[in-house]
Amino acid sequence: MFSFLRNKKPRTIFIGDVHGCIDELQAMCKRLRLSQEDRIVMLGDLINRGPDPAAVVAFVAEKKFDCLMGNHEDEYLKEYKHEEKYAALREELGLDLHRWIEERPLWIDHPSFLCVHAGLKPGALPASNDRRYLLNIRTWDGEGRDIKTPSNPAWYEYYTQPRPVFYGHWAQQGLTIRRNTVGLDSGCVYGRALSAWILEEERLVQQKSKRVYYVPPALRKKVVTDNTESRSRASR
Repeated sequence: MFSFLRNKKPRTIFIGDVHGCIDELQAMCKRLRLSQEDRIVMLGDLINRGPDPAAVVAFVAEKKFDCLMGNHEDEYLKEYKHEEKYAALREELGLDLHRWIEERPLWIDHPSFLCVHAGLKPGALPASNDRRYLLNIRTWDGEGRDIKTPSNPAWYEYYTQPRPVFYGHWAQQGLTIRRNTVGLDSGCVYGRALSAWILEEERLVQQKSKRVYYVPPALRKKVVTDNTESRSRASR
């Protein structure tokens, strides 16, 4: 565990998707040498996939970090009464942390920056965006029907305002730093790294993942297929 330092110039620090990786989050906080004056903004998706999502929620709530609603928190709130994995998480969280998740905002609109979990519908500020876009958008098809197909332009290609947008959500794309948008989901739970951005210093800080905690189903099938083919060739 870390303790806050004192008497440092206040900083604004954005941290990407944690997905239950409590060790990496705590190590990141030590690396950042946080002071009580720093403002920490978690970009959503504290839960699911990693080893200890309840511990991550408890840590962030205890430290009073700002935290956005992510698509995984949104799914949890919709499904915890019906899906076994979420029912177990609900029990582990307890009532207070469950309510804390319910109260997470969809965006932060600050004079110096915008924060959303996933992105923005082109031409619209967060308050004018549909919840679906704020939590799930990756790409834009021109109409908003298809917001995930990789062959379509990324949503940020349409964002032209000078005020920077900080977002997470898109682990497959990974760390993406542009002039006015910064994507900080660098796939911690997939064995890559947890990323943070210090606004006042325009500086990236990364904490390497301890291991691969989660492999997407599509890749699991590929690994099984590749291993089967390798064994088949070896037996010839």
